[in-house]
Amino acid sequence: MTDNSQFICRRMGNRRIKILNYRKEKQPGLLERLTEYAGSDAYPFHMPGHKRREIPDGIPGGFPDPYGIDITEIDGFDNLHHAEGILKDAMDEAAAIYGADRSWYLVNGSTCGILSAVFAATENGGKILTARNCHKAVYHAIYLNRLEAEYLYPEEITEFGINGGIRAEDVRKALEKDAMRCAGNSGDVRGKNTKIQAVLITSPTYEGVVSDIRAIADAAHEYGIPLIVDEAHGAHLEYADQCHSFPKSALEYGADIVIQSLHKTLPCFTQTAILHVKGKLVDQDRVSRYLSMFQTSSPSYLFMAGMERCIRYMDGDGRNGMVRYEERLEHFMERMEGLQVLEVLDREICGKYRTVAGWDPSKIVVSTMRAEDFHGEELAETLRRKYHLEMEMTAPEYVIAMTSLMDTEEGFERLGTALLEIDGVLRRRMESGRKEKAASETPEGLESKLSHPVRRMLICEAMDADTERTAFQDTVGKVSAEFVYLYPPGIPIIAPGEVFTDAIVEKIMAYKAAGLLVQGPADPDADVILTCQTPGFVHKGC
Repeated sequence: MTDNSQFICRRMGNRRIKILNYRKEKQPGLLERLTEYAGSDAYPFHMPGHKRREIPDGIPGGFPDPYGIDITEIDGFDNLHHAEGILKDAMDEAAAIYGADRSWYLVNGSTCGILSAVFAATENGGKILTARNCHKAVYHAIYLNRLEAEYLYPEEITEFGINGGIRAEDVRKALEKDAMRCAGNSGDVRGKNTKIQAVLITSPTYEGVVSDIRAIADAAHEYGIPLIVDEAHGAHLEYADQCHSFPKSALEYGADIVIQSLHKTLPCFTQTAILHVKGKLVDQDRVSRYLSMFQTSSPSYLFMAGMERCIRYMDGDGRNGMVRYEERLEHFMERMEGLQVLEVLDREICGKYRTVAGWDPSKIVVSTMRAEDFHGEELAETLRRKYHLEMEMTAPEYVIAMTSLMDTEEGFERLGTALLEIDGVLRRRMESGRKEKAASETPEGLESKLSHPVRRMLICEAMDADTERTAFQDTVGKVSAEFVYLYPPGIPIIAPGEVFTDAIVEKIMAYKAAGLLVQGPADPDADVILTCQTPGFVHKGC
């Protein structure tokens, strides 16, 4: 054996030893952990909507072995990026079911749908009117297409510390103001020309709040621009036509582009979603073009088969399943009337708050605001540790249990019993000496809990600027070059180009102290933030 061969053998041997030692030191692999979780009594009040249960659609043997049907674009199975056969038929069927002019399967989640929708509806360097409480994917689209963003701020639902809806009046005022700005000295806004090229909102929100889509769509259409609705949490609404408590989909109220995550609220695989277009304000060819850019060139046939199966099931037995699901939700809410400290969001918010046009009861929002020294993180941990119930999201003032028609009576029973027992403990604690916090009694206030930072630069300008590393506590007055947000839900507390204030820094520090997941900065601990070296300037817009 040559010296070189001996060297290679030693190197490979050392590498192998290192790998084996690494595996010994690490936790079990992902598949082992998933298998263990699936076999435990942990109940998933979180995505995906299948809740680890098979669709009861009568197919012999159920969904087949994934390895046996995992293929690529071979003859007879069509091509998602140039669909003209079996996939085209499936997407056309979905469009007919949802009442769209055209629908596209999304195998990269709603994220690629949002990116494609924004690019299809706006020009590079243009302007978009968007709700501040949109998902981070919207902000990424703003950056990539170098857009100027003008924000709509939702009402705050004070009793729960969550965001409400978007007002149509605010949409109309923003468009009128932009038209006047663009008209200049002439003051002639009769042509309703704006620099704003699209309006984008989220409805339902993560917490189930639905805005007045019809009024917002009417306001946008007066200016000839499309309304994009991130309805990632509303794919199930189309199938609730036999129910009385669920709102209707944004497609029925005039939205031009609607993006839905099938996996969030329906029995479908994680990462599956769908995009719908309706009306003449959106160029379908542009949507297809950008989807071909933002979606993988190797779409999963497992995902697409799962989407087809899910939609067909929901359009059949699933509609009756939604009725039974509604009954389980109503029974659960009746039990929650016994809570005295904890509080569960219900449809009464529709009458209390002007911007709440509807409410999706599939989201169970449990508030801790009336409890003394007991916060959302503690509630989630108690539910996980003592009752083996895993929540979808934790915030300082509440937790969210995400439900679907696949949730069982046993699951709802366990959650209800757990909340009533925890409530009893909190009540007895307060009766022994502590006082109950008073909930806000001013639902008319329109101040959002979202921060209103001053913008010095566009998102694209800030992210492309020279940066410096700044200790988080020293960021006040500096321009951020990064997003900072809680995930979930992925709504920025501050975006690139915006100025850190004392209030924003204090808010983020409080989130970190509460153990909540602050993400966005390159530093995973968010102790250091990238800030812009470029001298800040106030962007003038149109």
